[in-house]
Amino acid sequence: MSDGRTIFPDAAFTKYAQAGAYHWREIGPGLLSHNAFTAERYRRVIDLAELSPGMRVLDYGCGDGALLAVLHRRPVGRRLELHGFDPNAMARELAQSMLGSRGIPVNLHATPNGLGAGYFDRIICTEVIEHVSAPLELLANIARVLKPGGRAVITTPVRLTEVPEDHNHVREWFPTEFARLVGETPLRLLDHRQVVPAAAPEVYFWRPVVFARVPVFRLLCNILSICAGVNALSWLRMRPRLFMMQIVIVDCAS
Repeated sequence: MSDGRTIFPDAAFTKYAQAGAYHWREIGPGLLSHNAFTAERYRRVIDLAELSPGMRVLDYGCGDGALLAVLHRRPVGRRLELHGFDPNAMARELAQSMLGSRGIPVNLHATPNGLGAGYFDRIICTEVIEHVSAPLELLANIARVLKPGGRAVITTPVRLTEVPEDHNHVREWFPTEFARLVGETPLRLLDHRQVVPAAAPEVYFWRPVVFARVPVFRLLCNILSICAGVNALSWLRMRPRLFMMQIVIVDCAS
């Protein structure tokens, strides 16, 4: 079995060296550093996981641990057994520091070998699979550690270009391609949806000349995201035939 290094290219995690625990800023209260789409993604995957007290929950590819903190803040969060796996040493150091300083108990793992077979009731793997060179191995690992009757929620960008514009992405998939990929594993596809209309991020990051290059739409969207927990631009469903992100919900077929 892989130790994780072969399926997580180092280049995919250069952001941690460059920007530190940037996911924490993206879910924080800063009006400009907050990212309403990261916050929305975390809210969506946690809601779709359908958590209950006593569950063992794994964030597969946990990075700096920000999603684990959001999980812990949920009403059921203190009654969950939280785990994070990431083969990147800097990511784990950041996660340990950020979570530890807030008193959030999490078990962090450096290799998938440390994850018990059939151990987890819920697995979340969000915006990770597009970074790896062996996506089927990643999905097989999720299937191995998911408890029978458990549920995994996996997200990845919808392919929009011939070559991924993000140089950290190894591969992206059209929805039908991603469904076929999941179908090659022991995982059973329960639901597959596309979210976040493509026009919404375009407006969100727009700095119009008429407003002196101030990202007014981002500020308004961030206020609603921080204060009300909603993403206004995503809610408007602009250009709904073209989406930025896809989510699959799976369980073990066997």
